[in-house]
Amino acid sequence: MNAVVFCGPSVRTEDVAGYDGFEFRPPVRQGEFYAAACRSPRAIGIIDGYFDGQAAVLHKEILWALAHRIAVFGASSMGALRAAELHSFGMRGVGRIFEAYRDGELTDDDEVALIHGPPETGYIRLSEPMVNIRATLEKAVEGRIIDQATGIRLAAGAKARFYQLRTWRGLLEDIGDPEQMQALSEWLRTGKVDRKRDDALELLSQMDAFIRSGAKPEPPTFHFEWTENWHNAHWRSETLRNDEATTVEAEAILDELRLRGDYAQVRRDALLRLLARSDGDAAPDRQAVKRATREFRSRRGFMRQTDVIRWAGENGTDLAGVELILEDNARIEALARDRDVALHQGMLDRLRELDLYSGYREQALARRRSASTSAPVPRALLAVWYFEKCLGQAVPEDLADHAASIGLVGVDKFYELLARDYTFTTQRALGNDSGAAGESSLA
Repeated sequence: MNAVVFCGPSVRTEDVAGYDGFEFRPPVRQGEFYAAACRSPRAIGIIDGYFDGQAAVLHKEILWALAHRIAVFGASSMGALRAAELHSFGMRGVGRIFEAYRDGELTDDDEVALIHGPPETGYIRLSEPMVNIRATLEKAVEGRIIDQATGIRLAAGAKARFYQLRTWRGLLEDIGDPEQMQALSEWLRTGKVDRKRDDALELLSQMDAFIRSGAKPEPPTFHFEWTENWHNAHWRSETLRNDEATTVEAEAILDELRLRGDYAQVRRDALLRLLARSDGDAAPDRQAVKRATREFRSRRGFMRQTDVIRWAGENGTDLAGVELILEDNARIEALARDRDVALHQGMLDRLRELDLYSGYREQALARRRSASTSAPVPRALLAVWYFEKCLGQAVPEDLADHAASIGLVGVDKFYELLARDYTFTTQRALGNDSGAAGESSLA
């Protein structure tokens, strides 16, 4: 998992649509941050969080994540509050609201508070946060929509209200001057400032840049104190119980690997994934992840997202887990392509270790001795023959990318290889082979 972000009314649906590899969750409650951190994402972002009538996210949960070298970002609302309180411990604050709290310009929690509808309504706002009111009134004064005295008076009136009662309709009624009220009412249709959303978007942008860069958090500069209250927190126990059930199942599966003799090979493959993740230069770009996704779905014949969701459930994971697998595949492929030539000797040594070297050598020499005397074969036919008949799979959409994936500099080289294989195979089928043994294969 790359990143988890807790958000709600501060952002819109379209704001989060383009962030591949991000898991967006509702506003955070106490215990939910810890549960997310237990899954070891690279980063966690807090934008929105519950507080009134529901237990708010604890500072201790965030410190626990920081102590485990998980990058934690905060902005806009609850995230700005916690970041201002914990930035000296390594939490990364983003945006003007965070800066105002950090510098003491803002001190009250109600500056970012609002009442909103449930998730099914898109967290429809039923009141306006004070930070947005202040920023909007300042802009209205600068644009001479209202005078400065009116702006100051309206801000003071809004601040005096309970946060759930702060609305633009109420503020307009406080103006008193019908002319200014009309001017401000019309201007608000397009002139309102949404400072919370602006800061939330900046957080998403910074988290995305952090993930793409492959950067790693600095080691913690503090000691995490394991207190009795922390040890006994009911939500922590619930998370551990869920993890324990998963661990018991995982251990049973690992025992099966041990009994069937597959443990060492699967562990070797897992080590490759671990090394790829730890390589700061191996952060996959989105195109690489898309290629890995296409290959994953094509190999299984998955046409719909519901196919992937079903597969995830059958294999004891979720969509976030599938995304992590695909990101690992993309990292490994990127590293392999970048170091292809350097890996050739190691590949040959691996064939020797597996007692496969002599068989491949015999086949390769026989193919090389076979002279091409046949007429040229159309490329489309070569591709269908090779992929569908020889490999039993569909022809890839991007043959140039496939060529790169097997260490060839271009698609022309790939077709040359297919043409030689086609000639060699057809000659053998006609009884004109040069004594080669084994079956034709480029896999």
